[in-house]
Parts: sequence; C-alpha cells; structure tokens
Amino acid sequence: MALSVMITRRRRPEANPGRQVEDEEMAMADLEHAPRLREESAEWLNMDDFSAGIDTNRIHGSADLAGRSVSVNTDDGTLTLEFEDDTVRWEAQGFEWAGSGADRYEEVPVGVGAYWIDFSLGERRVETITVALHPERGWALVVHSQIHDEGAEVETRVTQSFHGGFIEGVVSSADAPAPTRDLIGKRTLFRYSPNHLYEHIYLSSRRFVWHNLIGEQRGHAAAEFATTYKLEDGLYFFTWREEKIPVGTCFIFDYVRGRSTGKFIGLEGNGTVANSPGGAEIIPFGFSDYAEHQEPV
Repeated sequence: MALSVMITRRRRPEANPGRQVEDEEMAMADLEHAPRLREESAEWLNMDDFSAGIDTNRIHGSADLAGRSVSVNTDDGTLTLEFEDDTVRWEAQGFEWAGSGADRYEEVPVGVGAYWIDFSLGERRVETITVALHPERGWALVVHSQIHDEGAEVETRVTQSFHGGFIEGVVSSADAPAPTRDLIGKRTLFRYSPNHLYEHIYLSSRRFVWHNLIGEQRGHAAAEFATTYKLEDGLYFFTWREEKIPVGTCFIFDYVRGRSTGKFIGLEGNGTVANSPGGAEIIPFGFSDYAEHQEPV
C-alpha cells in the first residue's frame, strides 16, 4: 500500500513596520527612564546631594493613632504621647533628654499591627524622637537622636540613645526590644528608588558597611557605627551614625515582608538641619557564616 505524505511549510509572519517602530520607541523610553550610572564621585557628598527621592519606595503613612494616648515605660524613664491629627503632645520624664512639647509627627504602619513614629523637637531643632511600638502586644522602643556641634567630644556628630520597654496598661507576654546579633553576616540590597540602590553588609555588633551601586554616591562605601534592636521575629530597628559627615539614621527592617521604613537626620551642605524620610524594598543578597572561623565582636 502506497503511503502519501503531505509536507506543509509554516509561513514566516509578514513584517509589521508599525509594530517595529512601536517596539523601538518603547525601548528608547525604557532607556530614558533607566537609572543613570555614573563614575565614582571624587568628593564625599553631603546629605542633600543624594537624599532626593530616597523615600520613593517607602510605605505610606497612616493616622491610626490619632486620638489615642500611650505611655512607654523604660528603665531610664517614661515617654507619654498624645496623638492628634497632625501633632503629638509629648512628655519625657527621667531621661537625660527629658522635656515636653507639641510637634508635628509622622506615623507609618510596619509589620503586623506595629507603628513607626517620628518627630523633631521643634524648640531644640537638632534633636528627634523615634518610637517603634505595638499597641496590642505592648512592646516599645524609644530612640533619641541628636546632632552635635563640630568639635564636640563625641564618637560621631550624630549620637543616639536607646530605651526599650512596654506600653503602660497593656498586658503583654512579649519581650522588650533588646540589642541583637541577628543581622551579623547578612548581606542585603536596599532599593529606595530606581535611582537609589545600596548594598549593606553587617560585619559585627558595632559596624556595618554601606555601598552605593546606583545613585549620586555610586562607588562610595564606608564602615559605620551601627546598632540593632530586635522588635520581634523578622522585625528589627537598625541605626547607623556616619563618621565623615554629620548624618545618622533610624530604620525599621521588616525582613518578612521585604520593606524598610525610616529616616535620615543630619546637616545639609549649608548647615540646615534635615530630618528626611526614607524607605526601600529589601532584597536578600547572601550570608557570611563566621562560626567556623571567629565570631565578630
């Protein structure tokens, strides 16, 4: 029996000049919006040289606490906060930086049910208070930051004090926020915006390295003094204080959800005090295990 076979050839799609032009235009648009990679700056930059847009990927603020009052009790003192729509009335007793006032505040939800709260002390100008708290679980951390005059006998121009405790009246089985070594060995990328990409390497309980991959500081890196507190599993309060310029930070890292929320406090090039918001997407990037060699300090 004869077997007949029919072979068909698939026709090539006809060229579409209009589609080709459209694709080329889209490619050009992508190039226009791609981050501009630059050579390393020969000069160390001031805070205002690199901070524009560094809050692009920040979580949006909320007003959930408006109308509520909380008192945070710590071993060093008590901080009472009365939240209004835009203003917080605060009173700090027992701390070295004790005082009271009414200042505009910022509130951002973090983790599950927790909040980041930050405000500048208007009358003092060079001081800020940052609070991380969980109204239901009861834990709280108060961080006081201060910019010192040039020539002051301090390790860095920005200094910080940390006060872990609990919200008064909340029955809690949670631990108070405390220093932790959990981040040591981690290597993480922080994408603040399409034009801001930084690498972090956590070296020890005292130091970490930042390295700019995309941005005005591209190529710059430094090992800075750092402090880490654990708020709860996967949620950390991280700060660093720079040695070359008068800049410090306060950030909450949510490794579970891959987001950071915080701020930069420091002096701009003209001496103006800035308390600038920041926030990023967190991208895990590796880990160094020191266990077989020597644990860092």
